[in-house]
Amino acid sequence: MNGRLNNKLQSMFSEMNDKERVMAKFTQTVSAVLMGAMIAGLAGCDKGEKAPPAAPLPAAALPAATLTVGGSVSGLSGSGLVLQLNGANDLAVSANGKFNFPNALAKDSAYVVSVKASPSAPVKQACTVSEGNGSIAGAAINNIAVTCTTNSYAVGGTVSGLSGKGLVLQLNGANDLAIARNGNFIFPGIRLPDGSDYSVAIKTTPAKLMCEIKPISTAFDKDTLNIVAVTCTKKGRRK
Repeated sequence: MNGRLNNKLQSMFSEMNDKERVMAKFTQTVSAVLMGAMIAGLAGCDKGEKAPPAAPLPAAALPAATLTVGGSVSGLSGSGLVLQLNGANDLAVSANGKFNFPNALAKDSAYVVSVKASPSAPVKQACTVSEGNGSIAGAAINNIAVTCTTNSYAVGGTVSGLSGKGLVLQLNGANDLAIARNGNFIFPGIRLPDGSDYSVAIKTTPAKLMCEIKPISTAFDKDTLNIVAVTCTKKGRRK
């Protein structure tokens, strides 16, 4: 009786150990599956939070860099100066110093700066441009030089009725000029800036003649002012 009972108890314990081992393996398998699912879930969340970097834009889609064109003006005396960039983009300049065209140009663009209108008030001037053309490399252009000078003129007039020698004219109290014949005359080697004062007078008169001077307002050409007319007549006899 005892032998059978012992055998039966041993059989029952053996079955229980087998079940425990099966349950342990099952628990390990479930744990492994759950751990893998958690890792996969965490990896998925991380990917959702960090978006992949955007691809760089192609060069053609990037905005072109623009650069200004400018320089400096010197010698300006008044108003009327207008500069142009590439035949347009008018820029009025009223004072000496720095200038910049408001319209910027793209890198590698060609540029030409020119004078559209010269200063005209209170005096007439002529302006020249140096370093005024080229191609924009990698920096703004700021070395263009615009130089203005006041127009100057030769001074002269006309003489009529002259016979003989002895007529001498003066310009501004000096610069004697002997006149030997009728016609146009010019004071040699003298130029007066536009807007300046002048005075032409008769210093000496030929014998037996009486000469008078009158102002006129004409010009021989764009470079010479014809400012006086000198008229000579014979002196009358005394009674």
